[in-house]
Amino acid sequence: MTTSLPTVIELLAKSLDVPAATIHGQTELEALGADSLTVIELIFDLEDAFKIKIGDERPELVVVQDIANHIDRYLADRQEAP
Repeated sequence: MTTSLPTVIELLAKSLDVPAATIHGQTELEALGADSLTVIELIFDLEDAFKIKIGDERPELVVVQDIANHIDRYLADRQEAP
């Protein structure tokens, strides 16, 4: 399974105007200053980047790795679909 974590970090750093090197998988979104609007904008950016639809079924996204895990599961499910 590929990991979307580097792309998630890159997009989050750009969105919040923080150095990507300060973000890792266990970084809490709230600690980065990400409010609900920022998370929604990030989701739109991720949907564009990965050509997916995250939609309203997304689980609780607390740390950066949560986002990457959700995307990775979605991509894996899509590859397994006939």
